[in-house]
Amino acid sequence: MAGKAVTKSVLILRIFALMSLAASVVLLATDDFKLSNGLKATFKDVITYRFVLAAGVVGCAYTLLQLPFATYHVCTEKRLIRNGCLPEFDFYGDKITCFLLASGVGAGFAFSFEAKKLLKDLIFLLAALEVDGLDEFKSKSNKFLHRASIATGFLLLGFVCMAVLSVLSSISRTWSNGRGFFK
Repeated sequence: MAGKAVTKSVLILRIFALMSLAASVVLLATDDFKLSNGLKATFKDVITYRFVLAAGVVGCAYTLLQLPFATYHVCTEKRLIRNGCLPEFDFYGDKITCFLLASGVGAGFAFSFEAKKLLKDLIFLLAALEVDGLDEFKSKSNKFLHRASIATGFLLLGFVCMAVLSVLSSISRTWSNGRGFFK
């Protein structure tokens, strides 16, 4: 069986993962801007940000599903389901969720950085054409992209927690079934 310190670490990491993923979802869901001329944009207008939000929601749902099991394991030092199924579920669930979060982080940061570069070039061209309202457009669109980057940063924090949980669940899986590389 996994030691008491490992089970407590799993619970703490699941709580941190849930908090960071929830922060990411809230920040991204409320990310929008509206210009004085009526032009508005939300995260829904960018497919990449919809994927980042979906990854965060799936990560939150999986973590919420795992929290009662981790809490029970810490309190009683026993698994709620004792047939060996739960360590397997932890192992594969943590791996899949970890990879989903990693792809969301990569997509979110990649789009944000590329969009910032394109926005800079677009504003330079529009300034050369002497278009009005560029200052408002520049500030609000930069704020929109910064907020999305911050949300992706919270998703990154959730990914790191899930990656550590993935390692701990593989150790726990090895301990629970009595098999290992050297046994």
